[in-house]
Amino acid sequence: MAIKVFSMQTGIPKSTLRFYEEKGLLKSVRQENSNYRMYAEEQVPLAKLIASLRTAGAPIHDIQLYLKAGEKSQRQMKQKWIQTIKENQKQLEISLHYLESDSGGETIYMFEKLAEEVIWFEAESAAGQFKQAFYDRRIQLKQKGIPTKNLYLRYISGSNKQVKAEIGFGVDAKINMAFFPDAFSEKMRESLCIGLALKEDFSTIETAYRKLMQYCLVNNWTPSGSILEWYRGDQMETADIMIPVTQMGGDYDEKKKAAGGSCSIKRKCI
Repeated sequence: MAIKVFSMQTGIPKSTLRFYEEKGLLKSVRQENSNYRMYAEEQVPLAKLIASLRTAGAPIHDIQLYLKAGEKSQRQMKQKWIQTIKENQKQLEISLHYLESDSGGETIYMFEKLAEEVIWFEAESAAGQFKQAFYDRRIQLKQKGIPTKNLYLRYISGSNKQVKAEIGFGVDAKINMAFFPDAFSEKMRESLCIGLALKEDFSTIETAYRKLMQYCLVNNWTPSGSILEWYRGDQMETADIMIPVTQMGGDYDEKKKAAGGSCSIKRKCI
């Protein structure tokens, strides 16, 4: 049948059929006299399948591989597409939740936090006064030839005057922990986070924590990890107080089910 008839039978525009042919997804036969594209009746299901996969968001390259793959590989590819769509759906739900949330006049923002290897040490100090602890540990790491990227702090316990916390250093890769018997290493998962910025006056850090937690409670956010202070790079003048609200590209849903429906904050904050 000619491309016009084939387009009517499949519901696929002629321009799209030409595009499929250009990408090697659906071949036509050229009529000798007119050079028109001609299609066979048996190609109708294939054309509809390709159009369905495109509508579902499958990339052209993946569809090319899918059409050449065996049944087992096709099932695996479908599972991968399903997982990607679920993750995108989860991100859209989080984005909608953020836009609909009332921040009460505070500048609460949302961002993606990339995965990172972090080495953690315990430290004690007054709230907002951990600068020296970071400085001392950073020197210790540099002496072992380990460059650091981002700095992190998560509270464990204590009052405003004396706080026990873990201070973390982002590193490029796993390191030999034999050098640091009082530390532990952790892979920080990629995640979507909400947070607020704190600049210079760290005497108000407790207030910043409470504002972010109040925002979570009022707007029904379910944290998927610990509340953290994030100092970008080596600077200590500005921090992001942040809470992961969903982990990306992993088993967050399984963890949520195992926790009885939700994930709670792992550490008690001041």
